[in-house]
Amino acid sequence: MRWVWKDGRLYPENEALVSVCDGAVLHGASLFETLRCYRGQPFLLEQHLQRLQRWLGRLHLFARARETVDLSPDTLRTAIGELLEANGLLLSDARLRITVTAGADAHRPSCFLLADGITPEQIARWEQGIRAILLPDPRAASGELPKWGSYAWHMEAQWQAQARGADEAIWFNRDGYLTEGAVSNLFVLQGNRLLTPPLDEGILAGVTRAVVLQLAEELGVECREERIPVSALQAAEAVLLTNSVREITPVIRVEDELLPQHSTIKHLQEAYRRVVHRQIQRSQ
Repeated sequence: MRWVWKDGRLYPENEALVSVCDGAVLHGASLFETLRCYRGQPFLLEQHLQRLQRWLGRLHLFARARETVDLSPDTLRTAIGELLEANGLLLSDARLRITVTAGADAHRPSCFLLADGITPEQIARWEQGIRAILLPDPRAASGELPKWGSYAWHMEAQWQAQARGADEAIWFNRDGYLTEGAVSNLFVLQGNRLLTPPLDEGILAGVTRAVVLQLAEELGVECREERIPVSALQAAEAVLLTNSVREITPVIRVEDELLPQHSTIKHLQEAYRRVVHRQIQRSQ
């Protein structure tokens, strides 16, 4: 049986209910964060909560949630520990999702946590590299985006990628510039410079993206936020995708084109793992 943490306690999955009148159900009005837990320890939890709190504070839909949902790190750490223990995930890696709903006039907003195990086979595959396709970005947005619970476009892009034998979809906008992956941020290594699209291209301010920007600087790799045309993929020395669960993942193929691999990706992966190890050691 799978357990879910919701509004202060654990429930069996089929009993953790949200009202059909909740804004999350009617309008997709929820916000969420996804992060990775390493042997029971959530990685960069505070950074994820800061991003969640930032959008709760900006969006009028979540005025009640700001007042009623406790998102303090101590509360969440206790909840995460209870959830992982109940699901037998304290000794393995896990994908954790934190969701806050908008609620409704007669229904309080809810906060619920879900956790799923990550297998060694999945980790090995991500480290070796994934395949991607190119798709037009359906959002046509500008400026940093919130992590809305309405992820239908992202899920549709993932389904299209899988139907074509790939693992991820990389989006490009109407002007022909790359934005991000459906569930990841994008980096392109070009001429010994690591490039990533700026936030004003309408992308997610990824937590792992921020770590990679810092690590690149520490490793002496020039890293810039600038617009990247789709044509840059053909001349790229390497392409990598980042998210909190997959960490730093090289792209080995885009459409039918094989991409070169570069030692910079391996160095970034190793540096990221050192950051994880240090933080987990401090948390224990």
